[in-house]
Amino acid sequence: MPKAPAKPASASYPAKVVPPRAGDLSEVFSGIQGEGSFVGERQLFIRLGGCPYRCHYCDTPNALIPDEFCLVEDPPASRKFRKVRNPVAPDALRSIAAGFLGASGLHRAITITGGEPLWQAPYLKDALPLLKGFGKKIYLETAGTLVEELKSILEFVDVVAMDVKPPSATGMKPMWSAHREFLRVALVKEVIVKIVVTRTTRQHELELVRDLVAEVDRTVPVIIQPVTPAWKIKVAPTISQLLAWQEMFSVKLERVRIIPQLHRVLGDW
Repeated sequence: MPKAPAKPASASYPAKVVPPRAGDLSEVFSGIQGEGSFVGERQLFIRLGGCPYRCHYCDTPNALIPDEFCLVEDPPASRKFRKVRNPVAPDALRSIAAGFLGASGLHRAITITGGEPLWQAPYLKDALPLLKGFGKKIYLETAGTLVEELKSILEFVDVVAMDVKPPSATGMKPMWSAHREFLRVALVKEVIVKIVVTRTTRQHELELVRDLVAEVDRTVPVIIQPVTPAWKIKVAPTISQLLAWQEMFSVKLERVRIIPQLHRVLGDW
């Protein structure tokens, strides 16, 4: 998930969890998809503010707590941003998106990301039909736990990129049952499962992820993403670890790839 420049007022990792209002956005910008099997595509990113999780490897801490303003890139791909006051109404978001998409075929999809975008599912239920009018795929990036919220907007989504959260990454209780049910529901669409791995990722947690996906559909593509060191995570996994983990996943799954965050490799954002 590429991100815009950090907001100085949110420079430290927040400890509190603040529920967003409908239309609390963090950033809107044109960027390269840096994760998953659509890596390298130009997409329009709409990042919603607010997240119930506090992953140790989080690379978008500015989106964890809703802000007074949303940063909108202006002009597109300039890395210059203007402020738009939150909340942003669905029709206002459509107007913002029009400034990026217009008649251009450059952007292959509209990525809805966060934070945790499904925390604002009622807002997305109103906004996504308007965004679908641009004729672009809607690509949802989510932690993959809010099942009912997914059901409420799934008809408007084309691709679900599900970021499985092992307990060692979040410090929270296991969410395996929610992940399993979420994946089952999402399978009516194109689905990608991603798991961020660190040097201290626990083998048994990766086996649980593998078995969970295999139980639902062993053909679902799984992306092993070596962490980009940030916040509490200082070092990435070794190549030996990555190769061993890929072999372990491939025992039960058909499509297992190792893909680092491309936008970080390129030195962007």
